[in-house]
Amino acid sequence: MNPIPPRQYAQIKKAIKIAKVNFWLEKRWPILAFVLALWLFYICLGLLGIPQQFSDLIRVLILVLFAGISIGGIFYYSRNLPSISFKDIIKRLEKVNRLSSNPLYTIHDSPIIAQSQSTWDIHLQRVYNDLPPLKTGLPKLLFQKPYLNCALGVLLIGCGGLVVYNGNHASSRLVSAFRPGYDDTTMPLATLQAWIISPPYSHRAPVYLKSDNKSVTFDQYARLHVAVSGLSHPPELIDSNHTILKDRSIQKLDPTHWQVEGTLHHSGTITVKARGRTLAQWDLTMPANDPPTITWTAPIKTDKSNWKTVFPFKVAQRYGVKSVQLDIDIPKTQDHEAIHLLSVPLGLGDHPKTIEQKQYHDLSSTIWPGEHAMATLKATDVTGQTTTSPAQSFILPKRQFSSPVAQQINLARQQYGKQQLTKEEIINALSNLQDQPDITKDYDLFLNYVAIIYFLNYSDQQTQAVQQEALSRLWDLILDIEERNNSNSDIARANTEIRAAQASVQEQIQKMQQLGKDKITQQDKQELDARLQRLQNAIAQKMVALTKQTPTKQQESLDLSKAQFISVHAFEDMFKDINKTIREGDINKISQQLEDANNALNTLRQATPEDLKQLSEHIKSQEHLQKLTKALEELIKKQQLLLDQSHIRLNQAAPIILRPGEDLSQLSTPQLMKEIGADKGKSTQSTTQTTQQSAENQRILNQALRELHRQFQQESKQPIENLSKAEQEMEDAYQALTQKDDTKAAKYQEQALIDLQKGNQSIKQGMKQEAKKFSNFFPVLTVGKNQSKPSSSDNSGSSDKKTDPLGRPVENENANIDLTGNKSNARAIEEELRKRADDPNRSEKELDYIYRLLNMF
Repeated sequence: MNPIPPRQYAQIKKAIKIAKVNFWLEKRWPILAFVLALWLFYICLGLLGIPQQFSDLIRVLILVLFAGISIGGIFYYSRNLPSISFKDIIKRLEKVNRLSSNPLYTIHDSPIIAQSQSTWDIHLQRVYNDLPPLKTGLPKLLFQKPYLNCALGVLLIGCGGLVVYNGNHASSRLVSAFRPGYDDTTMPLATLQAWIISPPYSHRAPVYLKSDNKSVTFDQYARLHVAVSGLSHPPELIDSNHTILKDRSIQKLDPTHWQVEGTLHHSGTITVKARGRTLAQWDLTMPANDPPTITWTAPIKTDKSNWKTVFPFKVAQRYGVKSVQLDIDIPKTQDHEAIHLLSVPLGLGDHPKTIEQKQYHDLSSTIWPGEHAMATLKATDVTGQTTTSPAQSFILPKRQFSSPVAQQINLARQQYGKQQLTKEEIINALSNLQDQPDITKDYDLFLNYVAIIYFLNYSDQQTQAVQQEALSRLWDLILDIEERNNSNSDIARANTEIRAAQASVQEQIQKMQQLGKDKITQQDKQELDARLQRLQNAIAQKMVALTKQTPTKQQESLDLSKAQFISVHAFEDMFKDINKTIREGDINKISQQLEDANNALNTLRQATPEDLKQLSEHIKSQEHLQKLTKALEELIKKQQLLLDQSHIRLNQAAPIILRPGEDLSQLSTPQLMKEIGADKGKSTQSTTQTTQQSAENQRILNQALRELHRQFQQESKQPIENLSKAEQEMEDAYQALTQKDDTKAAKYQEQALIDLQKGNQSIKQGMKQEAKKFSNFFPVLTVGKNQSKPSSSDNSGSSDKKTDPLGRPVENENANIDLTGNKSNARAIEEELRKRADDPNRSEKELDYIYRLLNMF
């Protein structure tokens, strides 16, 4: 048992430790003071920026030298120092605390007589109970020589003063002094240039970065480029989460120029440091890059008129769609396993962001007609993300054939494709049809039939490729037999050529779609032109074949050459539009135009000589109607002149007939005066007709209108109501003129003008409706499109342009025409002219013209 009380024991133990440290420090203080002075001197040099003037290597050598001197001196000096004895420590404590009778020496004392141990313990308890709190004192660090203390003090004060002098730069100078490769803030920064090059799919311009940019938006897989000049060591790019920048590279362009590159994958913070200083820091944000969205816009259906299955869909992605693939599968049933029918890649060379179109595919050639199938779309965007659409169910089309031979071959073809017939059995089934008239009536058809049997008989082995080739040839033979069954040989050959040229054109267009408009070469364009020319020749061949089947008497009575010319050139215009759209790169428009062309070509293949006859009769009728409408427009002009004469005799200007809501400020000055009829009125003042002359002219116009109306009725097979009204109103105007009543005559003439114009518009509308009815046979034809246009005149109107009684274009053919008089309209025109006269921005020539016009009011 320790006789010393615990509190006093702990106090003594602590005091001994501190005293021991003080002894250790006092013994080694000379060498520690030397090391401290050495480093204080270096700190002063660093605060003055002297070491920073040297290269990093020299700075490293200086630091190594200073550290070596410091460590070596401390080690050498400490090795020769005597050890500290316990008695010296006790003596120091008793001296510091001024203890008498050396009470601390009793710690290690013991009684001489062992039997008196208990008495000794009582003695120790009394000694330590009376022991006061012990003091250890401070180590004696002052040198006996004053100049050494002064030198150390000067160094300390100098360091402090330099820290105050450098201010905010003090810490950076100290760091740069002790860390080679770091510069302090007083040194000039390296020059930095940085930019982000967006990936090709985003079509964005490069984004140039500044060191003070806080937030920057980029697209995934963009490339970050950082160029640093004025720097002998490579810069450092710090990635906040180590996943932002990948594939980084650092390239030394010359001794003081560096370039750093990397691919950006995620959002985060990028910091550029050079020699311990931050050159730039950017918070990079990458917008959400969602995968493509695919939507079926309507159910999948088959058009039995052309046996095309329509797949309507819409695909969208933020940056662009790279490819879309249509997959058609037949699910597993009791009769067969699951079957992958086909995969159709859709070319999207220009990577549109949104695609909404209809894909048309003839699936009637499949050997699984009437089966349930599933269609899926697989879209891949330009960033590599892929989406698969929900499966859409539909029924494969089952094509009907009128030829019994075509039906038998089609049945054998399906059984062969389903492995229900062997190669030998399909050969026997085909050979049994060799005496059928549908096979032998045309030499070229019979050759195709024999070639298929020969191909199957002499193929080395029954491979998938051989089977697919045989199925394809059999299908072409079936279509050829069916066409020859429904038409003669010449027309069938023309149809076959149209179908082959059509497939060739479609193949080339799909190839150019996949390339994109920027990658289409001149050779691709020339190839498309050549294939389109082949298709045009096939169309001309079909028209010639149709003409040959038309009886000679009908050919003499009908101008079939004009029908051929119009039809061929209508297709030619369509192909030119397709070619232009391909070069413009409008994917959705190309697909629609191509399908329209295919529908038109399919309809053309089904055309008969009777259709060509109807086309010729229709063109002849339309030409006659165009001549009649031109004559009617001339009649309207003459009726307007008679109305002008009536108003001149009444001492009035001709009525200003304006459309409702017409903005006078949008008209040029000559057009403005045309509205008021100033020039016209001026020119007719010297040729004023008498009432008798006007009556005679009105009678002549009445007769001309009755004849025109009769011819219109013969063509349209029904009277035209507005022309009937105009006849009566013109007759009333004639009666008023014979009675020399110009007021009534002008009233009837004005109303007749309105009805004449409405009648003209109704006739043209009827022509359009008739053309639409006929377009069921040849959808691309617009009768009159390729014919020479009639000579233009002020009041003449085309079938596509609606005009008012004065021959001006109108937006609404049923618009009410304002005939309330001259005063309000003339006042409005006068006010508009005065506004223009006050406009200093107008030319002197126009202002002079406006002033002359104002003198007329």
